[in-house]
Amino acid sequence: MYIFKMIQQVAGKNSRSLYLPVALSCVDALLHMGMFSTMILTIIELIGGIFTVEKLTLYSIVLGILFLVRAILFSINYTQVQYRGADISAQQRLFLGDHIRSLNLGYFNKNSIGRLMSTLTTDITDFEQILTHSLASLIKVLFFSALTLLFAFMVSWQFGLTATVLILIAFPLMQLSGKMSQKYGGNQRTSINRVISRIVEYINGIKTFRLYNLTGEKFERLDDSFTTLKRDSVKLELAIMPFSVSFGFVTSLILPAALILAPGLYQSGVIDTNRMVALLMIGVSLSSMMATLGSLYPELKYLSKAAENILAARQEEPLSYRDDAVQLKAFDISFSHVDFSYEKNVPVLHDVSFSVKPGTTTALVGPSGSGKTTIISLISRFWDVTKGTITIGGCDIREQSPDTLAENIAIVFQDVYLLHDTIANNIRVGKPNATMKEIVEAAKAAQCHEFISALPDGYDTMVGEGGNTLSGGEKQRISIARALIKNAPVVLLDETTSSLDADNEKEIHKALDALMKDKTVIVIAHRLNTIIGADQILVLDKGRIREQGNHEQLLAQNGWYARMIAEQAKARNWSIE
Repeated sequence: MYIFKMIQQVAGKNSRSLYLPVALSCVDALLHMGMFSTMILTIIELIGGIFTVEKLTLYSIVLGILFLVRAILFSINYTQVQYRGADISAQQRLFLGDHIRSLNLGYFNKNSIGRLMSTLTTDITDFEQILTHSLASLIKVLFFSALTLLFAFMVSWQFGLTATVLILIAFPLMQLSGKMSQKYGGNQRTSINRVISRIVEYINGIKTFRLYNLTGEKFERLDDSFTTLKRDSVKLELAIMPFSVSFGFVTSLILPAALILAPGLYQSGVIDTNRMVALLMIGVSLSSMMATLGSLYPELKYLSKAAENILAARQEEPLSYRDDAVQLKAFDISFSHVDFSYEKNVPVLHDVSFSVKPGTTTALVGPSGSGKTTIISLISRFWDVTKGTITIGGCDIREQSPDTLAENIAIVFQDVYLLHDTIANNIRVGKPNATMKEIVEAAKAAQCHEFISALPDGYDTMVGEGGNTLSGGEKQRISIARALIKNAPVVLLDETTSSLDADNEKEIHKALDALMKDKTVIVIAHRLNTIIGADQILVLDKGRIREQGNHEQLLAQNGWYARMIAEQAKARNWSIE
């Protein structure tokens, strides 16, 4: 059956841990049948006038024992299925989180934040719902229905055949309801993803939206996403309803069939009174079980869409590599004839080749969109090159595991993201086992110790999500402290001083010069005066290296770099009159 196959695909070897709960569900169905049979026997004997106090005592003891055993089994089964289901879901979240971390950034560009959040939260929660509730219910319904149908054939093959025919007629209707649930459920899930994306967008941009009076219903993107979700939810219910109602109608005919057939067979002398009563009770029970199955199946098909989304995310190819623990003896960086495109046939870098010697600083300059940040991203292996090679220490970075590569690189991004945690723990991201002394030393070097100490709770001050309780300059200095404490041999600085005033920028450059000695450093900067002391300067334009050399060499070339230096020198003499 599709649902069991899907569970096995998602849970893998862990699906074996569900064998016990499945077996217990089958035993519970058997015990339920025992109670049902005892009830039928009691009614038959009451009608026949042969029911005695002794039998009342006997049947009460039997029912009590069956009830007690079922209660014990239920508690064991419930505990097992909850524990195992939650364990499988937790492992799926960890595995998916680790897997998504290993993908290149193209995956995140193709998939909205709503879909990613939905996969990691809603989809796995829905899959857990299948494991902890729906699976056990389905097993019980199917097993009990099969036993009841077998019992029907034992009592009267005529009624058993009639019930089987009605069920076979109804089953295609149930399957159609499942298909509709899966089809329109997929559209509804897409709408849910869109709503999540819009809510995140709305929260992140609330300052801008308030300034432009786009809050509430005026923020049409959010309002439209809610309207679409409402429409798709209604479509889902309307698509399922005709088939679900038809299935319920056909299977409900089992009871009228029993009411008509049982007396008829009795009048014909085919069955006796006892069998007639048994058929009527079987009709009631079987009709009830089919009604439960009719509502459970579309729900399972809807929830199975979550498993498909999980499998789709898992099937994304991670960044490939050959060696888990490459031991590098040197940390020079080399680009050899590198081409790169974010999108097919839209080149960003063209035949870029350069080398960065260990312990030197290389600066990347050029107009916006020239490829500076792309080079930083390629070294970090957020993306893989389209053509050519990038090596660190003579080893192609595609042969190194992403974790090993990350251990050797410290990065300060242009857009800083801080965790909703203490300032100390945000700095400690660079070195999880760092002592408080090391944190303070890194903060002093990054020129943020003074403002941290002035806060009421100092280094224990909680930072708002994304660092929204700090200024741009404060966030960037904490990010620099995070990079400093990591003490990685390769340091990549993307617009590190863009949010700092001139005094702090000067102090930070002093700190960087001292603490990044003997490191391989690549830095991006718009203000050319900040990288005059770089060992090598690369001038990029439209994805190509136009000029290359140190400050004096580039001035002598009298090209773009020399013109920009001259323009910035003129700008320093500007005044407002």
